[in-house]
Amino acid sequence: MNRNGLFRSTVRLVVVLIIGTFSFAQSSPGQRITRPVSDADVARLPGGVHPHLAQAIDQGRLPANRPLNRMAIFFKPSAAQQSDLDQLLQQQQNPASPNYHKWLTPEQYGARFGMSSSDLTKVSTWLQTHGFRNISVSRSRTSLEFDGNAGQVAAAFHAPIHQFVLNGETHYANSTSPQLPAAFAAAVSGITSLNDFRPRPRSQAHFTSSVSGSHFLVPGDLGTIYNINSLYNAGLDGTGQAIAVLGQTPLTDPDDGTHADVDRFRSLVGLPAGNLQLIKTGTPKYSLKDVDEANLDIEWSGAIAPKAQVLFVYSDNALFTSLPYVVNNDLAPVISISYGNCEPAFDASSITVLTQTLAQANAQGQTITAASGDSGAADCDDPTGGAASKGLAVDVPASTVYVTGMGGSEFNGDGPGTVSNGVASDTQYWKGSSSETDTSATALSYIPEVTWNDTGAAGLAAGGGGVSTFFSKPPWQTGPGVPADGQRDVPDIALTSSPNHDGYLICSQGNCVNGFRKSDHTLDVIGGTSVASPVFAGIVALLDQKLSTRLGNVNPSLYGIAVSTPSVFHDITSGTNMVPCQAGSKDCGASGMIGYTATAGYDLASGLGSLDIGALAAAWNGGGSADFTLSASPASLALARGGTGTSAIAITGTGTPLGGSVILTCTVSPSLGATTCAVSPGSVNPGQGATLSVTATHNAALRSYPWGAGLEFGLAALCLLPAVSAKRSGQRALRNLLLSIFALVFVLGMMSCGGGGSNNSNSNSESPLSGSVTVQGVSGGLSHTILVPVSIN
Repeated sequence: MNRNGLFRSTVRLVVVLIIGTFSFAQSSPGQRITRPVSDADVARLPGGVHPHLAQAIDQGRLPANRPLNRMAIFFKPSAAQQSDLDQLLQQQQNPASPNYHKWLTPEQYGARFGMSSSDLTKVSTWLQTHGFRNISVSRSRTSLEFDGNAGQVAAAFHAPIHQFVLNGETHYANSTSPQLPAAFAAAVSGITSLNDFRPRPRSQAHFTSSVSGSHFLVPGDLGTIYNINSLYNAGLDGTGQAIAVLGQTPLTDPDDGTHADVDRFRSLVGLPAGNLQLIKTGTPKYSLKDVDEANLDIEWSGAIAPKAQVLFVYSDNALFTSLPYVVNNDLAPVISISYGNCEPAFDASSITVLTQTLAQANAQGQTITAASGDSGAADCDDPTGGAASKGLAVDVPASTVYVTGMGGSEFNGDGPGTVSNGVASDTQYWKGSSSETDTSATALSYIPEVTWNDTGAAGLAAGGGGVSTFFSKPPWQTGPGVPADGQRDVPDIALTSSPNHDGYLICSQGNCVNGFRKSDHTLDVIGGTSVASPVFAGIVALLDQKLSTRLGNVNPSLYGIAVSTPSVFHDITSGTNMVPCQAGSKDCGASGMIGYTATAGYDLASGLGSLDIGALAAAWNGGGSADFTLSASPASLALARGGTGTSAIAITGTGTPLGGSVILTCTVSPSLGATTCAVSPGSVNPGQGATLSVTATHNAALRSYPWGAGLEFGLAALCLLPAVSAKRSGQRALRNLLLSIFALVFVLGMMSCGGGGSNNSNSNSESPLSGSVTVQGVSGGLSHTILVPVSIN
């Protein structure tokens, strides 16, 4: 090889090196399993034992050959991935962001926030060595599903599966927290299906023999009461939309795939044949405790959005099997959950798995509604029991920040309905009373509401609500009445939920014989906050259709509209979700009651209140002449390297009220290097303020870019080119020189042709930097920015 050929080869090598290092620095986080996977080096998964075991009676080990199917290892995002996800979720709700409503597919989510393929292969191989089978990777690369038995679980996870008795029921569960190879344990958030404890359905049944003189709700009644009719009159019916309803039972026994009760319901209320798809995942068994809930959720979500497709996804566990299946396969833009349990009934590992799944759903544009519970503010207490004894608690998943928590209201505009000489006395709100067949809508207008509370001798019966002990307050949960408690508060909104005044009619278990009545003329009337969840899911499907987009998490818009256009909400200011409590029990005061009272504005009994759906749809994108301005004080910042400065951002409304809150984001100009910024809170209403925080870079701008290291390597190689061209030795010396380039380029890369630029004392000798931070505020289609000049010395 001659000297010129050697020079050209070296140049090519340098170019490849520069491009390669640049590409590597730009890629998403790489492998997280960086050492051998070994059973000799294990770490315990924290918080992996179900809390119910503290009260359960241990009956010893489950037989080793007992099958355990649909288990799954869930992986949590790295710290960098979680930060990226939090930012993306905000950007997806920001109309001025390039990511606005750019929802991810499961594959796109996995490429950005999941595990690498090589890491998943390592864990899959480890599972295979322990005899697990049917191993599959979720589309989002966030979990591995597998089948096995109790003996394999005990051997692989060092977590024996025992049988327990709790409240007369037999269950199985891992008796100790699982252990995993330390090589990947830190990346695992939890392992599901190691126990058979299931979330509770949130419906409450009420059986009545009334033939006349009372009112029972059919879909047409809600259309009138909550002004859904205005959307129907505009031609909105759910066409092209889909709602996923989560369940944990087949509709029939045996499971033959039929849905006669749903068909009968739709026929009775005058709806066309529904577009219902039954999707079974796992091996769920028929359950009388769950089948009424299933029919209720399917019938009423489909009735509110009559042309929407309803997907009933049922499994052994609505939250940890049905929900991940819906999310990882992106089955529908709206998800209705009528199952849950109080926060203390979840172990920390399960909470992490659940919230990660819900966050992924939001990133995919999926809106989630969930019941807030039916035991008032004492969510851990059984509604069928006596006085509460377990203290204040709220319901998961309603209390997570990714879900709209549905509370309960109750009509208070008239009595339950009385008839004198065949004429109903409450004609202000109802057109007579329900008839023998009860199929006709009789509501005449909106009916005033109080907080739902039917607690009495039959047990606890009130809408859930209170303060989360698990989740911090999200930036969008602001407004009149919202407690300054730093914690997530529930519910968000409320809809009528009383089975007594006035309950929802359903068809279930073949009971609709004469209209909605059974052969003995009695009715199945149902209530509970689990009715509010599918009803609002149907409403969201109509909004999706109107706006021609998925909405993702609707809570930021709901709270913003409550401030800017409060007339959208029916503020519930009367009633409580208080229930009696045992003297001396947790949180039980001198009054012998536990719970909260409805007040003006937001409250922990009814949230923001109920809704005028027509007004909500009109207000969603803000008023025509609404606007706002931004200002910063101080208007500029002078920072030392590594120092932090703040500026107060004021948001002033102009014109008519905005239709939502102002979403605030910030970006740093490239000339400021690795300087970072943040705005808190990220969602505010006009008249409120936020704080811009700017943290200055330590180093020169070149080192701040993610490809700075790649350029350093490239520059180091370029520094060697003169030496290469000057060589006049033989071929062996030239080959040695090429090898020297490979060895030295990484060392010299840290010097960048002799330049300094480290993170320590050299920073003081670097040149001053100047640039700006752009603060952007977005509300609906409105967008404004301000520049805050920044200098760094």
